[in-house]
Amino acid sequence: MKAIRILLADDEPSVRRLYRQMLKGNSFEVEEASDGQEALDRVSTGAYDLMALDLNMLRLDGFEVMIRMKEAGKSTPVIVMTGIDFPEEVVADRLEGLSVVEIIRKPVMITAMLN
Repeated sequence: MKAIRILLADDEPSVRRLYRQMLKGNSFEVEEASDGQEALDRVSTGAYDLMALDLNMLRLDGFEVMIRMKEAGKSTPVIVMTGIDFPEEVVADRLEGLSVVEIIRKPVMITAMLN
């Protein structure tokens, strides 16, 4: 069975390390990006089955990453991970028309990530 390629984009090394450990051994091949610009660079040069993307990152935030992906014709499905404390409808409104398949509040539980 082919591994599912996931790009995990979060500017917190400890968060990336934790999520990588949680996903390891579940038929996932996980690559990491430490900020929004690195995530965008990786998506432009590689094919991923899924991106797990933090909204609040350095250089480019998650919103801008997805807008630029859309402009470049990239349709990688995105799970948005956010610790931002504002109403979900505000987040959903800003994400409309982008490749978002799920919005998950941080801290992300592994069961939510795997579903």
